[in-house]
Amino acid sequence: MRLGIDFGGTNLKVGVFSDDGEEIIFNEALIEDIRNTNDLLQDILEYTNHIVEDYNLNQGGFAVKGLVNKESGILESDIGLAKEFSGINLKNAFGDFFNIPFLIENDARSFAWGEWLYGAGQNSKVMSCLTLGTGFGSALVKDGKPYEGSDSLGGILGGHISIDKNGPECACGNRGCLELYCSATALKKRLLNDLPELSKESDPVKVFFENIRLRKNSGEKVLDDFINDLAIGIVNIVHAYGPEIVVLGGGVMESDDIIIPRIKKIVSKRAWTVPRGKVSIVKSKLGNRAATLGAAFLNEAQK
Repeated sequence: MRLGIDFGGTNLKVGVFSDDGEEIIFNEALIEDIRNTNDLLQDILEYTNHIVEDYNLNQGGFAVKGLVNKESGILESDIGLAKEFSGINLKNAFGDFFNIPFLIENDARSFAWGEWLYGAGQNSKVMSCLTLGTGFGSALVKDGKPYEGSDSLGGILGGHISIDKNGPECACGNRGCLELYCSATALKKRLLNDLPELSKESDPVKVFFENIRLRKNSGEKVLDDFINDLAIGIVNIVHAYGPEIVVLGGGVMESDDIIIPRIKKIVSKRAWTVPRGKVSIVKSKLGNRAATLGAAFLNEAQK
């Protein structure tokens, strides 16, 4: 059996899967809720062990936000809570604790790998995957392998495509990055700025889309701006990589019935493909389990 762990911007997901990809157990918790000490890594190890201690594991993987040096097992960026892992060999830390081979990978690439193996991208030759979460992740699977480029960063920086050269400065140093407009965090910020009445809601994004369905608010302009910005990013991805399928994931995609038809219409007009409009744009099939499943099968990507 295989262990997959997905350390996101807000939640920790732990899954055990059979060698055929069948889910044995899956658990999700807020990272802040599992903290018991000042050592976040140790808290994660102990929390995970409590969930999986009764299973006979033979392989594991850890998906984490940021730039990962897979050879050293050390993160080469300090994004969010992951900065607490600075200088730590995560591959050894997890491998030694669970006494199994362990691999470390960027969370968006793990998400895409899971979707290609067992989700919406199965059997595709070239698949791009975009995740709209706390940040904006992207990854590419080409010819049955996660695409890395010359330095392992290839395909995962789609969220830092600039869609406005005069836009706000991003933490990456660029301006007008797609992430600043189309992550779930950015969408929520837009909503609270333009529709302050949503501030009283526990989940403004969910309520916003519910209201769009019911035509209960004046949020169509916010929606149009969001869709247009996302479409710009997808067209750039299509032009850069030529995928036959683009998979969209993240909590925002719970409203795929509203988002995807609008996106398809714009991308079909703007993206140069032969024939025009041939690229398929779909919702993630695995949802919040994709990166966890992909992490559990990272060794398959190395074969």
